[in-house]
Amino acid sequence: MKRTLNILLILLSTLSYSQNNSESDVFKKIIDDQIGKGTFGIYVQCEKSRTYFDQTIFKEETGLEVPENILKEIEANVAKSSNGIWNLKLINELNYGSSSINSEKCLTNKDAEEIFEKTKKWQNIISISEPVFDNNYENCVVSITYWRFTNSVHGSKYFLKKVYGIWTVIAVYGISMS
Repeated sequence: MKRTLNILLILLSTLSYSQNNSESDVFKKIIDDQIGKGTFGIYVQCEKSRTYFDQTIFKEETGLEVPENILKEIEANVAKSSNGIWNLKLINELNYGSSSINSEKCLTNKDAEEIFEKTKKWQNIISISEPVFDNNYENCVVSITYWRFTNSVHGSKYFLKKVYGIWTVIAVYGISMS
């Protein structure tokens, strides 16, 4: 009985580590992708917003042929997702110059508003939602939102797949502006 309990605890801790590690890897991949597109001077927001996913919209906008069971798993896992806070150490792990990432700490909503008030200029404040995975942590949906100025935002959703152990952006969809 004791041995079974120990094995169960090891499996649970491994799964928990795997999930946290996958979230960190997705976070880094999104930042890499944005900087790779020439987005410089990024501030990262601390809050993880909730991710929304609708497989009908996903199919219409991406045209991808993703197995139905994976889409159903993601949709079910979205229902379990919640808001959260990104680990502050993630920003320090990014190896970019000061022209790419403007701050070594992430911003709260209040910090972002203060930057807008202080500078009176457009900014690149990125908010990355909680990644939502399929049950095997091989596919993921995550939303990003950019604040440019107070009440000026745009965003999109990313569909990522783990290819040979590396998260790869497969599609960007759900583009919105306000």
